[in-house]
Amino acid sequence: MCGLLVRLPDHTEVVTGGTALDRPGYFHQATVIAGARQEDEIVQSEVFGPVVTVQPFTDESEAFGRANAVPQGLAASVWTRDHDRAMRASRALRTGIVWVNTHGTTVSEMPHGGVRHSGYGSDLSLTGLLDYTQTKHVML
Repeated sequence: MCGLLVRLPDHTEVVTGGTALDRPGYFHQATVIAGARQEDEIVQSEVFGPVVTVQPFTDESEAFGRANAVPQGLAASVWTRDHDRAMRASRALRTGIVWVNTHGTTVSEMPHGGVRHSGYGSDLSLTGLLDYTQTKHVML
């Protein structure tokens, strides 16, 4: 992750955070980056860590399009008071999981997995077990 932050283009701004914590391990400050463009590496990469880019948009259709215009599809969070908007976002976002008004929670009864470059298949739940099976239809 540090490499992504070192390679930030000049048009971006680290609003807060941006450095590793001074302790053993690979810990990093929560970081907010403004000014990133859709084609920037920090937007197009799957960043695992407390780093978020903030990009303006004009309407939800543009926001969903930008979110889907990256190679990955592990997870998305939607924050809204509007139930219909939450449902539209859940349908529109091409990710393995969509959290509404929360982030990072999973339960063993529900499948979890990424799509596109974020992985294949699911873990947890019956859906995860079905990845280890193969259905065969035999008709005599």
